[in-house]
Amino acid sequence: MKAMTASTLWLELLGGLLVVLGVLLAWLAFTLANQTIDPNLDKNLMRIRIDFPGFLEGVARHLSVAGAWMAGVGAVLFFGAGYLVLVFRVALALAALFALGVWAWLALG
Repeated sequence: MKAMTASTLWLELLGGLLVVLGVLLAWLAFTLANQTIDPNLDKNLMRIRIDFPGFLEGVARHLSVAGAWMAGVGAVLFFGAGYLVLVFRVALALAALFALGVWAWLALG
C-alpha cells in the first residue's frame, strides 16, 4: 500500500512552511538578543523597575525555543511525510477493525 502523492505533498508543504517559520522565529530571536539598548531608555525604564535587557533576553530565549520546535516538527513532516501517511493509514485500519470486531461481538453475542 503506497502513500498517495497528494497526501504526502500536503504534509511536505506544511513541513516546509513550518521550517521556514521556525527559521524566521530564530532570526527574530537572534536580532532581539543582539539589540543595542539606548542608555537613556534603559535608565528611564529602571525608574519604573523594568529590566529591559533582561526582558529582551527572555523574549529571545522563548522565541528561539519556539523556532527550534517549529523547525524540528517541520523537518519531521517534510522528510517523513510518506511514513507518516502510512502510519495514519495503519492506525485507521486498526481502528476500523476494532469497531467491526466490537459490532460483531455485540451482534453475535
